Amino acid sequence: MLIPKYWAQYQQRFDSKTEFNKSPKQATIKRYGWSDTSPEAALVHAKERVANAHSRWLAGDDIVRRERREEYNTSNGIPIREAIISEYGFSENGLIEGNLENRLADSQLIITRNIYGAQVANINNIAIIDVDHDDLLPQKFPDSYDKQGFMGVSIIDKSQPSSMKIKVWAFILVFILIASNIAWLGLSWFWLLVIMVGVTAYLWQQASKKDQARAQKYADDVASLLPFITDLIQQRVASHPKESFRLYETPAGFRIIATHDTATPNDNLVAQWFAYFHADANYVRLCQAQQCFRARLTAKPWRMSEVKNNKLTKDIPARDFWFAESNGVDDQKAQTQKELAARQQWVDYYDEYAKNYRACRYIESFAGFDADHQLKHNVIQTFIDWHDSACQVSKDLRLA
Repeated sequence: MLIPKYWAQYQQRFDSKTEFNKSPKQATIKRYGWSDTSPEAALVHAKERVANAHSRWLAGDDIVRRERREEYNTSNGIPIREAIISEYGFSENGLIEGNLENRLADSQLIITRNIYGAQVANINNIAIIDVDHDDLLPQKFPDSYDKQGFMGVSIIDKSQPSSMKIKVWAFILVFILIASNIAWLGLSWFWLLVIMVGVTAYLWQQASKKDQARAQKYADDVASLLPFITDLIQQRVASHPKESFRLYETPAGFRIIATHDTATPNDNLVAQWFAYFHADANYVRLCQAQQCFRARLTAKPWRMSEVKNNKLTKDIPARDFWFAESNGVDDQKAQTQKELAARQQWVDYYDEYAKNYRACRYIESFAGFDADHQLKHNVIQTFIDWHDSACQVSKDLRLA
């Protein structure tokens, strides 16, 4: 798994002269470095990456001068930056807690806190498939939703103008006729204003009804996705009788865990699962970049009533605490400590409030006729028991 413990950033200003241009060119290059050993090793790595970028710049390559802090942009080659909360190992003998560097474990689990404060499980070889409603809607209703899950125009009616557009053009023509008559007769423009207000109110009412109908259709379509994903899994185990899965409902989709065997994100079989179940594309890229599967264990803050009641702010303070500058300036150090204290207080409140919510709800298990129903892999069963407890799947709590 690629989840570094320590981070650093380093930047340096460079000058260069060429044979044909004696005027120096300048560039300030900033890079991040990471390490599982120490902050000092992370700084060494950052300096090495700056030196490498400098060499490419001198060679004439078009480089990124300053790396940005995108948390989930796997295309920039920088691992995700999340604070490690705890580490575990799952073996045939059960759960092992502690530093995994010197332990032998069949499966390794790292609990991190993500960018908005929720706890996330990262496990190296137990396949977790994340599927969003918006990934499934275009599959079941291709005429109503685009690839991003947004409601669009049905291809059946695409060539015909909508009734609302016809009404708008009709009202424009009526306004022109009325305005022409008022100008010709020398009447007051007050009546045109009255008509315009009335028509605007009517159009607004019609648009509101249309929005409500769209919202209701979306809700009804989302409600129909549970049978749809259930059928997909049943068809999968029917055609692959050695496979078995557990299905969970999340606030915005579904979570599927493969229970018959271990696997890694780069396995061809996992790629098949991702495609077959229409897994979230961002999730797939992140799993492949980090070389692990991920599952959110606690609620998203903005879904919690405590945020709406102003008991907890929506965003975690000091989101960039990894790279807080401390160049020996007392005022800056004091500000950093203040921000970190605010972050810790937020985390304490969040962890306490998050106990009132569950991250997912268990739906059903599916197994092919040739699958081991006793879960031959005790490692997977141990993880599932841990996962279900951490997500509070069996408690009658609100999904968040």
